[in-house]
Amino acid sequence: MGTIEETLKRLQGHKVYLDTNVFIYFLDRNPDYFRLVAPIIEAVESGLIIGCTGDVSIAEILVKPYQSGNLELVASIKAFFRMENFLSISSHDAETFDLAAQLRAKYNQKFIDALHYATAIRAGCTFFITNDSGIRSGNALDVILLSALHYTSE
Repeated sequence: MGTIEETLKRLQGHKVYLDTNVFIYFLDRNPDYFRLVAPIIEAVESGLIIGCTGDVSIAEILVKPYQSGNLELVASIKAFFRMENFLSISSHDAETFDLAAQLRAKYNQKFIDALHYATAIRAGCTFFITNDSGIRSGNALDVILLSALHYTSE
């Protein structure tokens, strides 16, 4: 376990993949995780870390607003991801899907997790921030679990 402050120092200047749950916790102001993800989002916005995600993250986040018919929220989420100088958003091409299939076969991951992992690798990320314990560090990526982080003041 480490602190969010130590983690942000470690991530500084690196390309970091942000999993869907990071954005959900931030956008929903999740009471358990907002204090951990807000500094991450701020570090991406300020350029301290190079934030990346995939189109699949945006699609996952839009499901509930579409289900509830909240088109204002849909527009707000889309605007969040289109902010200038914020995130690098990777599309998923055939090579990424092929790598995801290989990762799923090798590690028995859920396909969506394998797709996120493959996207992070193909984007050249060195770190992957998530709260999904099914995603583990490997040779290509150092996975940081939000649930393992805390604040110095806690």
